[in-house]
Amino acid sequence: MEHALTTNNLSVSVGEKTILYPTTISIEMGEMTAIIGANGAGKSTFMRAALGLIPHSGFSSLSSKTINERMKFASWVSQDRELVWDVRVKTLLQFTLERTLRTIDTSFQKKLTGINEALELTNISQLADQQVNSLSGGEVTAVLIARTLVQQTPIIFLDEPLASLDPIQKIKILSLLRSLSKSGRTIIASLHDIKQSAKYFSRYIGIKNGTVVIDAAPIEAINKQNFNRVFVK
Repeated sequence: MEHALTTNNLSVSVGEKTILYPTTISIEMGEMTAIIGANGAGKSTFMRAALGLIPHSGFSSLSSKTINERMKFASWVSQDRELVWDVRVKTLLQFTLERTLRTIDTSFQKKLTGINEALELTNISQLADQQVNSLSGGEVTAVLIARTLVQQTPIIFLDEPLASLDPIQKIKILSLLRSLSKSGRTIIASLHDIKQSAKYFSRYIGIKNGTVVIDAAPIEAINKQNFNRVFVK
């Protein structure tokens, strides 16, 4: 199968301190992969380096592309849910697609369809005319995922998409991500809620102290022995 992401000895250092040790992995198109580990383990660092958002050594098939090429392939949902300004949901998506149109050839009709499709796919059509700052945490997360769909990218990176959500909101976001994966999009997300998410993701990559220590199916990755390898000091 075609790979969505490949890395070879991808690493990150700040000064003389290594944050991410050389990491070599491949993630296939359409795969739903979770990066798990304790706070400060290097989950976000790995994703940011793979995307070329931070300086790094080694190879990433995404960061090796130009910025415009990366925008076509991958989008990023940061753990920071704050937006630059408070606008209507549909306005945010329109602005995002207008920016995307500068790098891809898309007609005006496709622009309108893309926005409506993103709202429908994320089940937030009813929020189109609401202000972003009036929404709940789960609704904001869904809006940010809709924004990635408007960017037309086949790969979506999410940094702690379940953070600060209540149990019902978590299920809605997990179900949404699984639906997107089944439609062919590649989902790569850092997670803390590993037990609830195990029913939705197909693969867990565990990072501890900047090193990948487990790469397995969720049910295997969260058994007692492997859980200890990832989370126990």
